[in-house]
Amino acid sequence: DVTVEPGTSKVVPVTVTNVTTEAASFQVIINDFIANPNESGDPSLILDPKQYANSHSLKRFIQPISDFTLGPGQQKQISVVIKVPSNAAGGGYFGAVRFAPAGTTGNSQTVSLAGSVASLILAKVPGDIKDQLSIASFDARKNDRPSTVFFNNKGIAAVARFQNEGNVQEAPFGKILLKNSSGKVIASYEMNNTDPRGNVLPDSIRKFTVPLGDKVGTFGKYKLEGNFGYGSSGQLLSASTTFYVIPFIFIVIFLAAALRIVLVLRIL
Repeated sequence: DVTVEPGTSKVVPVTVTNVTTEAASFQVIINDFIANPNESGDPSLILDPKQYANSHSLKRFIQPISDFTLGPGQQKQISVVIKVPSNAAGGGYFGAVRFAPAGTTGNSQTVSLAGSVASLILAKVPGDIKDQLSIASFDARKNDRPSTVFFNNKGIAAVARFQNEGNVQEAPFGKILLKNSSGKVIASYEMNNTDPRGNVLPDSIRKFTVPLGDKVGTFGKYKLEGNFGYGSSGQLLSASTTFYVIPFIFIVIFLAAALRIVLVLRIL
């Protein structure tokens, strides 16, 4: 993450190591990327060398970098120069700096991704910044399937999906509380507390999954409460949801009892 004022340049040092036992020449390939539609936060690289992202393109600002050679186990610091025009709009810009064997085709997905390593750069250009993040959904899930009723307490997770309608990448963070049917807090979880934090790119949705572990019992009603912060001014978001853990055998017993009552009523 870097901040670059309009009309200025910034150098981002990237250290590259040749982990092989032979000398090798490398080329530097600059790609824009967009958010992966699966909402995982993984970047979706735009590999066509002639294509740019429709918006938030950092590739336009990165200066060309010459090929270089590294001996076995040798390390080299590469200076990635980001030059932002004076008329650049404020907001977020992001791209990938890839290092691949010299001579490979930059737009070949199979060769380039299998034989390259990338450093992702997310830049912020001061100006008319619009921080606008909302919660697209907040629920309990198992195997990434939302539900309000679970037959057992294994593998349940809290999932918060954030939608970025602003013009700059956002890194939401916060705390999720797990409460039992009486309202008592039985567990507390941190969301997106890695270093660096995961970002939600503009015009995209990203989900954050927090496993609840063994704090959920084998039967009962539970409530999840999430309180999150984001943005340069400390904007706050909150959400809550309720779910139940009811063992399948209980449902069978209940249905059997209900059926018996219906039969008795019909007989009477």
